[in-house]
Amino acid sequence: MGKVTIQVYQNKNRKSAAYQKFYGRVVHTTPIDAATLCKHTAMDSGIEESNVTTIYDAQLKQMKEMLCNGHPIKIDGLGIFKIGLSSTGVTEEEVKQKHPEFNPETDDIRKYLSARQVKKARLLFIPCDAIKEALRGVKFESDKSDWDI
Repeated sequence: MGKVTIQVYQNKNRKSAAYQKFYGRVVHTTPIDAATLCKHTAMDSGIEESNVTTIYDAQLKQMKEMLCNGHPIKIDGLGIFKIGLSSTGVTEEEVKQKHPEFNPETDDIRKYLSARQVKKARLLFIPCDAIKEALRGVKFESDKSDWDI
């Protein structure tokens, strides 16, 4: 299984209940870019690297399109990617101010809400059980031998 190095950091946020506590943080190594991933995939599969790259590019294009149209993408053995969002909340009173015809007793508030309430979209990833299990098997090593308390 894999091995990940961790380093110590101290919470310096005075507003946090965990202020001045020490925590471990993953030391990230060099990111793997698409070209390197395609090269390794070609070596493992016996398929020409140019063909792997073409398929990768096409699949990435399709994933972006599908995600941006609201479709979650399930990649077997990896997990699910889907769009999430942050939005501002409104009260029934605020809806009533903008739409005097709104009656909370009889109307469905959802038809008065607007996409303008969306603050930002983000990409969510939910790992599959196999990835969760693999992560449980990762060994961690400290970059400092005196970290053990």
